[in-house]
Amino acid sequence: MNRTSYVMFAVLALAACGKKDEGGGKGGDKKADKAGNSTGTIDVAGVNALVPAALKDKIVFDKRDLVIEMGRDKTTYTLAAPKTWTQEGKMFASLKPDDKGGFFSGMKVGTDCDGECKPKSWEQIADKNFFAPRAKGKIAKDVKAPGKRTMIVDMDENGVKTTDVVVAWWAEGDSNYHTCVAKLDESVKDAAPAFEKACQAVTVEGKD
Repeated sequence: MNRTSYVMFAVLALAACGKKDEGGGKGGDKKADKAGNSTGTIDVAGVNALVPAALKDKIVFDKRDLVIEMGRDKTTYTLAAPKTWTQEGKMFASLKPDDKGGFFSGMKVGTDCDGECKPKSWEQIADKNFFAPRAKGKIAKDVKAPGKRTMIVDMDENGVKTTDVVVAWWAEGDSNYHTCVAKLDESVKDAAPAFEKACQAVTVEGKD
């Protein structure tokens, strides 16, 4: 999948959701979503510690706010993310790398309703949309927990090899679920543990 296809995927995934989950304040380290489930502690130092020595001059994480604006509605995602990667627009929380991050790399966070925004079986929907399509790859990690799933998988799509890091989380009774996805070029794939830790702690603030 080339970068154009990756960006189009991000746009479509975020456009499909008409609601955003209301979470903690953008400046907090440990916040809860509206159902009261902690999304973890934003530990930038801990994330940077997981970047291999050979990549420390290419990827440095910082605490960042990714703001989406749709009309008068605004949603802010706060997480540890590479500080030199740039947000691709105001309509979606998708980051593209600089020239050190690898051509096929990217990172995005978002909220999805999978159609009408109402309570659904988010575990099954997250599997359908994010995890099952990656099951053909070489899975390095697949951890399921109540209200959360994490996968790290090596993919080979038409000769383009990437390492995908996917974290999805939800709460029973919510009208949507959240995802954090990092697609890493072969040149930076060893930073996958750092991206996993970053995706484990995302706060969401904004209009529901």
